[in-house]
Amino acid sequence: MLVDSLKQSGSLASSITGAAAKAAASTTERAQTTQPQHPKLQQQLNTLSQWSVNADVSRQLAKNQQAEQQLRQLYQQLEQLKKQLHQAQSAEQRLQIVAQMEQMEAQLKHKDSAITKNFELAQQPGQKVSAQLNNKIDLLSPRKQAERLQINLSDGSKVQLNFPANQSQDSNLDAIKTAFAPLQIDVRQQHNQLIFSTPANQGSKLSQPWQLQGEGIRIAAGNPVTVKLQEAPGTLSTLAQLSQQVENQQVYQSEIKLAQQKIQQVLRQVQAERQMLVAKLNSLRLAGARQTEDDVYVVSQELKQQMQMGAASSMSAIMAQGNVTRGLVEFALAQ
Repeated sequence: MLVDSLKQSGSLASSITGAAAKAAASTTERAQTTQPQHPKLQQQLNTLSQWSVNADVSRQLAKNQQAEQQLRQLYQQLEQLKKQLHQAQSAEQRLQIVAQMEQMEAQLKHKDSAITKNFELAQQPGQKVSAQLNNKIDLLSPRKQAERLQINLSDGSKVQLNFPANQSQDSNLDAIKTAFAPLQIDVRQQHNQLIFSTPANQGSKLSQPWQLQGEGIRIAAGNPVTVKLQEAPGTLSTLAQLSQQVENQQVYQSEIKLAQQKIQQVLRQVQAERQMLVAKLNSLRLAGARQTEDDVYVVSQELKQQMQMGAASSMSAIMAQGNVTRGLVEFALAQ
């Protein structure tokens, strides 16, 4: 219910931003044909710009509150799952736990979620996408023979890998990291699986198939093998896999603890961001309270005109702005 309310708040904030932007554009156009001795036009533009910023901050604050709620829920759900798994004896009980985790991760994958499947804040600058090779391809384990491997990406990029005979798994991983670094692709190991990550704007490097050509040790010799990378598992998917391996219960408990620590870290980040957003919003409201009656009247007429033009969201926009310019709401509703 709270998430729905936050979504509605974000929608209202978007409505007032759109209304303010349209009115500001109209004001700017008229100002270009008006002599500079009309200061009210500049006042109107300043007021509308302030409202637009205010609405954007309100939207960010709503997303921040949603993120905090999701993080707290995740932490508690992990606590419950940890206890359930400790008590689970049958395979059926363990499968029920896996189903719960999958359902939790599906919610995090939703486009409106404020948290990603890896327990990070969604839609942040520098956000990355990840993918993994399938389990049939092992580039990490030592081999008795040396091998050269070439990987062709869809954009024409090529990666050359050299694996000396009997080279350790850690050294193989370092070699792979070094080879992919020039393409802005990060590589990490997660439970004997290679995970590739790249900035979201270069996601096609991972979403499009790769062509692998080797010498018959890790990759069959001859024609290139076309491989499509798989979606990298989220934190909950990884925990679900570990929960089914009885021999790895200590590892599973340790991974849950790490996940909860990450949640706490992101939660502190969210709380610090909220303090800044609240301070900014209060500053904007204080500035709005100092507006003259003339400012309110001019902008009221602009929104009134938007209503007369049949904008479906005009009333919602005015109501959303109520906490910022209460005098305007009273004036507009009185017309």
